[in-house]
Amino acid sequence: MSREKALKRINEYLAKHQPQKVELALVDDFEKIFNKATDEDIQIGTSLINSLSKAESKYKNLINDYEKAIKIGENALNSAKDIGVDLPNTFKNKIASSKENIKEARKLMGKINQLYSLF
Repeated sequence: MSREKALKRINEYLAKHQPQKVELALVDDFEKIFNKATDEDIQIGTSLINSLSKAESKYKNLINDYEKAIKIGENALNSAKDIGVDLPNTFKNKIASSKENIKEARKLMGKINQLYSLF
């Protein structure tokens, strides 16, 4: 076989197989980008779930503190009433505010639970 024939056959062979290399390179490029995006997606979701969990825990503690404050505040109102003293409206407003803040915290916890269901 002459050198020219051999080069021609090699070139024909390379021409047939070169597109496969390009296609494999495209598949590799796709896999790298897809895997990177998937990893980032998982990290974002995990971070969000962790943040939601921390917020939920803080709201539970907040509700507990408001409930304690309400109990103490109502006891103070009753004790003051028993001895004929009327506590200032600002004190009564803080008790009412605590009750409203509990409602708001529970609503927000409900929203957090709705977000959990998306995962």
